[in-house]
Amino acid sequence: MILTSLHIDAEAFQSHSGWAIKPQGACKGEACVPLPPEVRQPGGLLDAQVLADRLGMPLVHDAAHGLWALGPESAVTGRALTTAQAPELVLPDLNGDLFRLSSLRGRKVLLTTWASWCGCRADLPHWQALRERLHPQGLEVVTVALDTEGWAAARPYAEAARPTHPSLVDQAHRVDELFGVVNVPNGVWINEEGVIVRPAEPAWPGRSVVSEWSDAGMNDNQREMLGHVRKIRLETTLYLEMLEDWVAHGQASRYVLSPDEVVARSQPRSLEQARAAAHFELGQHLHRAGQHPAAVPHWREAHRLQPENWTYKRQAWHIEDPQSQFNTQAYDSNWLKDVQAIGAENYYPKIQA
Repeated sequence: MILTSLHIDAEAFQSHSGWAIKPQGACKGEACVPLPPEVRQPGGLLDAQVLADRLGMPLVHDAAHGLWALGPESAVTGRALTTAQAPELVLPDLNGDLFRLSSLRGRKVLLTTWASWCGCRADLPHWQALRERLHPQGLEVVTVALDTEGWAAARPYAEAARPTHPSLVDQAHRVDELFGVVNVPNGVWINEEGVIVRPAEPAWPGRSVVSEWSDAGMNDNQREMLGHVRKIRLETTLYLEMLEDWVAHGQASRYVLSPDEVVARSQPRSLEQARAAAHFELGQHLHRAGQHPAAVPHWREAHRLQPENWTYKRQAWHIEDPQSQFNTQAYDSNWLKDVQAIGAENYYPKIQA
């Protein structure tokens, strides 16, 4: 949450973070954290420092620009999710209209992420085909482009898929903060009551088109990258089988998790990882304000604090080198170097069916 003052409007805080201020404290889902009286300031405002201390929300200051970023909570469960109740997500669609995730109550929802800087953009037509096949059985697909450059970058790929489902863009990578996404493509399952039944995990519509690409016409860096892409573990068939089972059997599906399991399987979130989110948000805010050089130090720090978050890294690398995310002199690494370091087979975690 970007701040220009350490006094926050309570409604804005709830809208951004999901934490409602009630007499018993700050509450999200079934979790409530007591707050000291001094959190409440005149005019219905809240003291950001008190909230930061009580909820484990890092408060990162950029003095040069008079900004703070209040990161997500880390002190309640130590995971990306504090509750299995799906947070509200409000993002612009292809027409520029704001779409609310909560408007889909009563349907199963597959929230799936992609980006213009990821080869998974080629999967969009297959997500659309899957949606057409499973929509009559009660599933809605929501695709979210994690693109700081917004629809200017993502629109050509989204429109080419001719989506009949909600197609959204997330410039600030809010899905990372709210759902614990650290890579694309990732999918989150949300049931008819708005409860997450599987947290963020690798997701495919039955295939991965990028793994089928030819290297014809590629430069040496791109060809080497594609070679490593072909070594990545892609559990495409398993994911589709799981999804179809959930659509057919609902809560009786063997792949549905309990609320406690959902929280426990969501991404770990230490204070450092939450601080990475705050730095990334400051970086994207400054970049979008036309101050890209000022964004780079924040993005470098986000990479250092949470090196496993590929969306933070690839977004920044792509802005420096849209062709291959390779010539990234502003940063200490690039996609190829980091994948070689961890081993391509570890790029996506194995799905815990």
